[in-house]
Order: sequence, then C-alpha cells, then structure tokens
Amino acid sequence: MIILDKKFLPILALFVFTIAVCLSFKYFILIPDLKIDFIIAVNSMLFILSYLNFKRVSKMDLSKPTLMVQSVMLGSLLKMVVFATAALIYATQKKGPVGITTLIVSMVLYLIYTWLEIQWTTKKK
Repeated sequence: MIILDKKFLPILALFVFTIAVCLSFKYFILIPDLKIDFIIAVNSMLFILSYLNFKRVSKMDLSKPTLMVQSVMLGSLLKMVVFATAALIYATQKKGPVGITTLIVSMVLYLIYTWLEIQWTTKKK
C-alpha cells in the first residue's frame, strides 16, 4: 500500500500531526484570528494532492530526470492553485476574511509539503 511506503511516511506524519495540533488549538487554546477549519481543509487538500503526486512520481522512469522535475513543478503549481482557490472560496462564502495569520500558517504547511515532496523525489533512486 502506497500510504505505508517508507518515503511517504513523513507526509502522513505531517498530516496527522497538523490535524492533532489544529484540534487541540480549536478546543483548548482559543486564538480568535486563526481559522482552524480552514487550516484543516487546506491540510487535507495538500495531503491528497501530495498523495496523487507521489503516485505519479513513483511510476515515472528514472532515466528521464527532466520529466521528474517537470512533475514536481506541476505538483507544486497545482497545490498553489488549489490553495489560492480555497482561500477565495472561503472569503466569498460570507464567513469573513481568512486572515493573515491563517494564510501564513497555510503557506508554511504548503512549503513543508513541497519540501518533503522534493526530498522524496531527489532520493527516488
């Protein structure tokens, strides 16, 4: 099973850790400017997109490194588009602005997911 693959475990650990931290912040540490539901949704979307990108990269041919670079770049761009779309949809649902703190936390998650994807791609051999 691909979720239990040794290279995918850091992504799974990040996903579970982020959900645990978000739920503990939601119920125990109340931060008024932080939209926990938005962060959980972004984290779930990033996890799903990382999973799909991992499946695609793991099936690629090792003899074509340019294809692997293009695949990682496409995955990163796709995650950024999904992240921006989620922020716009959230803002237009009359739930108010997302907030700068929430966007910074979400961008940090995006950068961590992207960094982990680059790490497993470069160590694919």
